[in-house]
Amino acid sequence: MRLINLKLLGMVYLSLALTLILALPVSAQQSVSQRLAEQLQSSAAEQLNADLWLGQLQVNALTDELSADDVRLATRVEALSEPLNQLIIADTIRMSGNWQVLGQRQISINEVSLSGAQLTVAYYATGQSNLHTLIEQIQGQAARFQPASLASLDNAVDWQLQTLRFTDVTINLFDRGEPIASVHVPSLELTELNQGRSTEGQVDGLIFPIIEQLLRQWRQGQSSGADNIQIDGPALTRFLMREALAF
Repeated sequence: MRLINLKLLGMVYLSLALTLILALPVSAQQSVSQRLAEQLQSSAAEQLNADLWLGQLQVNALTDELSADDVRLATRVEALSEPLNQLIIADTIRMSGNWQVLGQRQISINEVSLSGAQLTVAYYATGQSNLHTLIEQIQGQAARFQPASLASLDNAVDWQLQTLRFTDVTINLFDRGEPIASVHVPSLELTELNQGRSTEGQVDGLIFPIIEQLLRQWRQGQSSGADNIQIDGPALTRFLMREALAF
């Protein structure tokens, strides 16, 4: 009996599904995009306790990507004022993953790229920030995507990310309501975000590359006289020492 290459068969089915999407009338393609946008926004609210805004969502069947403009992702931390809950604002976003929009009950996101972005990390207590809150919510969804529970999922989104990439991004760091750093960088890439680490470990994996990039840009800016970097040196030092000694 000839063995069937299941992976190849799956790719054939996916190709057929994507071909069907491309063959749909424009109105039907828009309906698919609208449904996915609603699914993402609903899942963000229900699973991540966050608010997601997306502009016109486009499905690129050739690259297996979703893209949208005018993006905002806001947490719902009561200890933070509304502006500081705006974790991510971006002109455009591209997401790659396992969509298979026909016949699937869930979608998976494994890479997110944002451009023209603003990333605001706001600490309101030691070891607690809007970023901590979001990652805790993402980790809380992990059990829902175990094989035994997949059959019960309905319109769910697997929010685990392997790569988070920013282009043309302004990074803002707040501590207890006070701005302590802001810097514009051409690019920032965060990888290996799914390693089974604790929330603190996950945040460190994000924060320390950001801090490193921020300080690098600050040193370059000091030597070149750049005015796109603002750092409260003493406040940043106190923040780093407090967070390092707390864990």
